[in-house]
Amino acid sequence: MERRYYLLIVFTFFNIIINCQLKHSQNIQFNKFDKMLMVGYQGWFAAPADGANIGWYKYAKDWKFDNSVSKFDLWPDVKEYKKVYKTPVTNLDGSATYLFSSNDESTVDLHLKWMKDYSIDGLFVQRFFLALHDATRNHHIKVLKNILKYGNQYKRAVSVMYDLSGLQYDKDADVIIEDWKFLVDSIKVTSSKGNPYLYNNSRPVVALYAAGYSGNPDTLKQFGKIINFLKNDKKYGNCTIVLGVPFYWRTLNNDARNDPKLHELIKTVDYIFPWSVGRITSNNVNEIYNLQEADLQWCKKYNVGYLPVIYPGFSWHNAINDSPLDLIPREGGAFYKSLINNVKKLKVRNVYVAMFDEIDEGTAIFKISKTPPQTKTMKFVPLDKNLSEDYYLKLSGDLANFFKKYN
Repeated sequence: MERRYYLLIVFTFFNIIINCQLKHSQNIQFNKFDKMLMVGYQGWFAAPADGANIGWYKYAKDWKFDNSVSKFDLWPDVKEYKKVYKTPVTNLDGSATYLFSSNDESTVDLHLKWMKDYSIDGLFVQRFFLALHDATRNHHIKVLKNILKYGNQYKRAVSVMYDLSGLQYDKDADVIIEDWKFLVDSIKVTSSKGNPYLYNNSRPVVALYAAGYSGNPDTLKQFGKIINFLKNDKKYGNCTIVLGVPFYWRTLNNDARNDPKLHELIKTVDYIFPWSVGRITSNNVNEIYNLQEADLQWCKKYNVGYLPVIYPGFSWHNAINDSPLDLIPREGGAFYKSLINNVKKLKVRNVYVAMFDEIDEGTAIFKISKTPPQTKTMKFVPLDKNLSEDYYLKLSGDLANFFKKYN
């Protein structure tokens, strides 16, 4: 008994020493990544009059946005936004159209409120490698600050997800490392007021996307360097790592590099999320379930958490004009429901929904319009007229509540 008591004192003292060295707050709202539905959040849409000075960012295609050109396929329903912006797009009857800006604090307020209203547990806010040093940098910083503010207000968990699609060189890994230091020191992501940042057993959750894709440069070494820093640095580390990998990561074919070093990298992280967008259709849902079940068993064998990615549909016709409109149809919600059913059968304890607000690739689950503008040369995918604008929020919330019933 005395020896156990002594070991407990030593262990407690050791934890105190570590926590004193680390810059992350120990005043934690969300300290368990378990039984949670998290959404991806882009937060990248802008308008010319919003103060960001980046024009119709992500609405425009090659900086052009008018009755003939856009980059997005879903038109958001904007009835509830406090501030919207008149667009260059007019309906065939000549009436004006309006869109929101993510740069407005009121937009983030509304989006986080919706997450609370529909029981969505939190968000992975996307932080793009290529946007760390371009004209959109200040926009993304402002959006992140607002997300932390309203994450605290609405008690929604917040985690940073680095999209490293543009990663190429050894020095690029250093850019990410320095950015995480900046977020911790200057933005106080892991120690902001109220601290809505997501932790897992006192370790901040950081996600990294796009490791091991075929056709991309071999960046496994760079990912390894970033992961090692986030796990082991004495001031900025001790993080829980969630790694985004190709959908066929286990079999090392199709979208994945045929490189066993990807498996070795995966064994060093806490969770993986295989990117399913575009890989699952209504024609292969059952087949995909068998693949995911095998993936899950591999992860259990090597003690890696498995975070499936689900999405309601896909379309990027206006961005990629040779791609058909409504490439992966929503089928009145049937497609999303089939992915939700797969998740339930897998008996996983977390899920990642792609995405909350990505109207440019047609995956958004937030409120979209049943009557988008119609022009002679540009088309948008409308919400099924038989559905309510919040239909996909409701489905997502139902799944979130389903997780809460787990023991």
